[in-house]
Amino acid sequence: MRTAYTLTLLSNTGVAFSSILIPLLSRELGLPFFQLGLVVMGYGLASALSYFLFGRLSDSLGRRTVFVRLGFLLCFPAFLLQVLMADFPSLLLIRTLAGFCLGIGTFPLLAYLSGLPRYERRVWLFAGFTSLGWAVGYLGAGLLPTYNAAFLLSSLCFLAGFLLSLSLPEVRVRRKRNFSSLEVIRRNSRTYLHYLLRHTGAQCVWTVFPLYLVELGASRGWVGFLYALNCGLQFVIMALFSRVRRPLDDRLLVRTGLLLSTVTFLAYSLATSYLHILPVQPVLAVAWSTLYVGSLLHLLRRNLEKATSTSLLGSTISVAGVIGPFLGGAVSELFGLRAVMLTAFGLSLTATLLAAGEERPLTSPSR
Repeated sequence: MRTAYTLTLLSNTGVAFSSILIPLLSRELGLPFFQLGLVVMGYGLASALSYFLFGRLSDSLGRRTVFVRLGFLLCFPAFLLQVLMADFPSLLLIRTLAGFCLGIGTFPLLAYLSGLPRYERRVWLFAGFTSLGWAVGYLGAGLLPTYNAAFLLSSLCFLAGFLLSLSLPEVRVRRKRNFSSLEVIRRNSRTYLHYLLRHTGAQCVWTVFPLYLVELGASRGWVGFLYALNCGLQFVIMALFSRVRRPLDDRLLVRTGLLLSTVTFLAYSLATSYLHILPVQPVLAVAWSTLYVGSLLHLLRRNLEKATSTSLLGSTISVAGVIGPFLGGAVSELFGLRAVMLTAFGLSLTATLLAAGEERPLTSPSR
């Protein structure tokens, strides 16, 4: 299934080429933090809707590859339009469009892998190549001379992905014509809640993190490197976990990820130089690897509606991408960038304590 891993790599490289530059571009255009928050909110809200809509369609129709191909095809022009972004309205409109197109094929591709033998090891590699894509995109965006060069390469990644997806064979899927999305949400509500709290805090940080690093003395190249270091380490960690033969406790993975996320955001708040961020990135890499894959495995093991349940996790991440930027923008305007790191610490700590206090499984297995 090298094709599926390559598609994941291309998709996330394309996303990363763009996302890291949006805060820097907004600053050059003179946008206040609040308007930057609205731009990131638009992207998050559109992707949240798209993840859920097309994840459910994939389960109800019993199809995977058609959504994967459609997503790559539409992302090509959507991300190419970013070269036209020149003010607040254009940033908001084009990034919202890009977010919606991105959500079409993401979780149908994950559900595609879950229908194959030994899928749990494949999920680790799926997530690993996701992180590797972010690492390549972050590093490349930091080295490229112009914003438009990064946006062009971003769109070309999706074009290459579409052409490659044409060779992806369909797999048999157990169709679920009639099922309640509310029941899927209720069954997995604790997983989504923990993720919402932690990732809202994370999105507070990522909305302004490039600016925070610059404030600590980092150059644009260092910003890209620090982002890439985190994601590159995630790929290594997930690749190593994929070689573990015995099934891992998904609840333990989730709790580990939440605890290490709390440590990470506290350490960010204490940094007085961008070099202080270097030793924190490996901790963040382990945190995300265990939290993200632990949550995916938890949902895939306990739900027949695999695309729907995992796409709702993606929607949760995107909803956090709506709340977090608004909160991060407001906090940074009122109290400064360091206060954003402390806000993320508080939210992640709350999620950690809630998860630690649970004695029974996060959800009940679906039968």
